[in-house]
Parts: sequence; C-alpha cells; structure tokens
Amino acid sequence: VEPSRRRRSDDMPDAAPANDAETRSNAPANGDKTTETIAIARALAREKASRFVVGDVVDGSHARVRASDCDAKRAIHVVGCKDSRVTIDASVECAKVFVERCEGCEIVVAGRVLSEHLEIWDCVRCEVRYESALGTTQIDQCRGVRLKYAVRAFMGAVVFATSVGVDVAFGDFGSDAQRLDSEDLAPGDHREIPQFITRVIDGDLLTERLIRGKDEYPTTERELRDSLGDALAAEHLDTAPARAELRKDKGNAAFKDGNYSQAVLHYTEALDLDASHVVALCNRAQCFLKLGEHDKALADADAALSVKPDYVKAHFRRGLALHALKRFTDAVLAFERTLSIDPKNIQAKDALRVAEYAVDKARRASRS
Repeated sequence: VEPSRRRRSDDMPDAAPANDAETRSNAPANGDKTTETIAIARALAREKASRFVVGDVVDGSHARVRASDCDAKRAIHVVGCKDSRVTIDASVECAKVFVERCEGCEIVVAGRVLSEHLEIWDCVRCEVRYESALGTTQIDQCRGVRLKYAVRAFMGAVVFATSVGVDVAFGDFGSDAQRLDSEDLAPGDHREIPQFITRVIDGDLLTERLIRGKDEYPTTERELRDSLGDALAAEHLDTAPARAELRKDKGNAAFKDGNYSQAVLHYTEALDLDASHVVALCNRAQCFLKLGEHDKALADADAALSVKPDYVKAHFRRGLALHALKRFTDAVLAFERTLSIDPKNIQAKDALRVAEYAVDKARRASRS
C-alpha cells in the first residue's frame, strides 16, 4: 500500500521514511543482530571443532572409541568410513553421535549418548547396532540402513526423510527386520519434503508422516486428532498457509534490519509453503530491488500480479524493476497502471515523471 493509504503490517515500504525517529528508535539495531549471528556461528564452529572424529576407517578395519577419547561434552563424528566397523565402548559418555558418508559399515553404540540423539546421513548399506537405549535416530539421504536394537525397549523414535531401504530389527524379537519406508507413505501435500517417524505404539511399530502445527511443532495426524478431536483436527491439518505467514513475518523482520539476503530466504520459505502468497512475492521483489537483482524483482512482481492483478505495490515494484533494467517505456506503463488503481500515490507520480524523462532523453539521444 502506497503512502496515500494506510500501510498493512505485512507490506514492506518501498522507501524508509526520511524523518521517522520513532521507527528508528524502536527498530532492532543492525549491530546487535550481526553480533548475535556471529556469536551463533562461532558457537556452532566450536562445537563442530570439538567433536571426536573417527574418519576414513576402511577395508575391514575396526576402530574403537574409548572413554579416554571423548568426554560427555563432546560429540562423536564417524565420517567417510567404508567396509569397516566402529564401536563406541560401553564406558563412553558423549553428547551426540553423527554418522556421515559411510558405506558398508557397522556402527556399534554401546556407550551412553547424553542427548539421546544419533544422526546418520548420506550413508549406504550401513547397520547401526544399539547396545544401549537411544531416544531418537534421524536418517537423511541414505540408502540401505538397518537399525538393530539389542532389545526393543532400547528404541525411542526413528525419524527419516529422503531415504530408501530403512529397516529395524530387535534382538529379543528374532532376526527378521521390518522395513519402515514404502511407496505409499507420502500421500497428499508435497509443499515440503515428506518426513516420517516410527515408534512403538500399543506394542507395534507404527510409521506416520510428520506434520508441522501452526506453531511449527512437529506432530502427527493421529496425535492431532487424539488431542483436538476430528472436527478441530481437520481445521489444523493443513498448516502450510499459517506457517507461510510465520516465515513471511521473519522475512519482514530481516528486511527491517536491512538484512535483505536473509529476508529473501525467509520469503522463499514462505513461498515454498504457499506459492500464491502475494505479499511474500511482492516483498521478495523489494528485497531483490535492494540487492540489485532486477530481473528477479520483475519476475516476482509479475508472479504477484498473476495472483492479484490489482495489487498496487506489485505494479509499482514492477515499474521500479523495469526502470532499473532501462526498459523505460514499459516502466512508464507500469507506473501509469499503478496510478490508475491509486491516483493519489505520490511515489508512483514521482517515479512516472522520472521514467517519462528517461524516455524523452532516450528519444533525443536517438535523433542526434
């Protein structure tokens, strides 16, 4: 909405007010945000650097992690191993276990994992043997992974996505393995990568698709129906639009902080959930204008107009993108269209005068 109209809270301004002291005083400081981001990045880097790495164990070798190798504050990272075995001794206490890019390996977890969390990704033909209880195993981008628990009581939850050939077996229930993934597990909404969770429910293994509530908290349709009842659950099953709003709001916050690249990421996440979200499209177009990516800004403005043809801000930002691309005649038409919808739009009037001058200048130059 342009200056002549009341601005909606979800629309980003096309230009910051020149003398808006109140806005400046209430806005988060860019420096504070940057400091926080740097602090988080450094903390993550320190955590990764502190891991005890078991790497490149190959060709039938056996690597053993002992208590003297790792303390309770450090994670164990098994990476790049092939056709080998890695054992985490029963005497070990560690923060977490990561298994990455391994092939044909057996990982034995006998120690205590304090976070009760193991992550395995980008692995092929691997088996993880649990000699102690573990709360959650997360599997991503794997092919042919078996989780073998000494007893079924050791299994908490298995969460997996983008993986095939995932199965589990239990030492106290015979040697047969039960496959968790199948072709019929991902019906319905594909605006996000399907993610599944397997747990023991009422004595049996149950695999369900994870959905995200409006508050982003992961749950399942069964649990939603149990807690809300069928009628209310039906209203909450498709949470993508509400969650798109949350991501759009994050984009708005990043924009106001002047972090346009981060805002683009948030708006893109919103659009992954709701491709017709005109505000996210138009606000992302404004970010692209700020970043000098004028072709992308034009594409987003056009996409917004395909959903809402009379969207004033989309017409105006389309004009700005066209002007930046030196398509001055087209920019004039876009600003005229803006004014046909909002005749009192001061910014569009100013932009139209500038574009008309550019057209006139180009014509004079072509004659000389």
